[in-house]
Amino acid sequence: MLWRWHFYAGLFVMPFLVVLAVTGTIYCFQPQIEPLLYPHLLRVEPGGERLPAQTLLDGARASAPAGAVATTYAINADPRASAEFVFRLAPGRSESVYLNPYTGDRLGTLSVEDRFMKQVRMLHRALLVGKPGELLMELAACWVLVMLATGLAMWWPRLRVAGGRAFAMAPAAGKRGWWKELHSVLGVWLAIGALGFVLSGLPWTASWGQQFKALATKANLGRPAAGGGHEGHAPARATPAPGAPASHAHAGQALSSHDPHAGHTMESLPLSEVPWATGLTRVPEASGKPAMLTLDEVVRIAGKE
Repeated sequence: MLWRWHFYAGLFVMPFLVVLAVTGTIYCFQPQIEPLLYPHLLRVEPGGERLPAQTLLDGARASAPAGAVATTYAINADPRASAEFVFRLAPGRSESVYLNPYTGDRLGTLSVEDRFMKQVRMLHRALLVGKPGELLMELAACWVLVMLATGLAMWWPRLRVAGGRAFAMAPAAGKRGWWKELHSVLGVWLAIGALGFVLSGLPWTASWGQQFKALATKANLGRPAAGGGHEGHAPARATPAPGAPASHAHAGQALSSHDPHAGHTMESLPLSEVPWATGLTRVPEASGKPAMLTLDEVVRIAGKE
């Protein structure tokens, strides 16, 4: 019975694990790959002092389409990196505007949804088919746990008999026996890594992820400790966007008790990406007159956190 569960679980999950492994590996090298794909947008020749972030933001807004809303500023310490601003154009559509941070010249634009790494990420997460793909990948990840559990259960008697020798290959008869022995030894050595591989990905899934998100929000994890602020104004924060090659800052207005978003969760704000650990956090309410912060002030406060 254990062998059948193990066999069918492996037969089901292996194609998905290959997709996860390949796309995840590619995504790890995003900072190295994207400059090769879009060198005219992501790379500039360093020269002189970088312009203030707010000046660059004003320049990006001037060149953005009418009605576009700036949501994200990518902070990159690389002197060769361009300045990137993400604008929300319409529901489900965003566009990155790139500027030379030394001269303020507009380098061009790139659709966030169409860029290569976005496609890799969506293939990794949802097989490019949306919600059904997310649930299917999550189901495959859960069946990896079944595969690991049944495999270790079948290997356990070998450990009881052979002790430490169970972690090394034993003599086997024939090519089929040799492959079975190799599978057994590799399986037990890779089981811990595979378990960490699956459990570290489940917080980003559709179903399990919601439970992890609620737990992280309740435990106040994944975001800076309360406190600080800016010269008497309500505290402002900048948080990293998941999967970004450098930190991202969201510039916005402190919310007053009369703000329409007060009392909502962070996920209800008009931001392009909200980290899952803060998605269910309540939007803070500030007393007094709302304070507008420049982007340079937001970046400075984020650096202190």
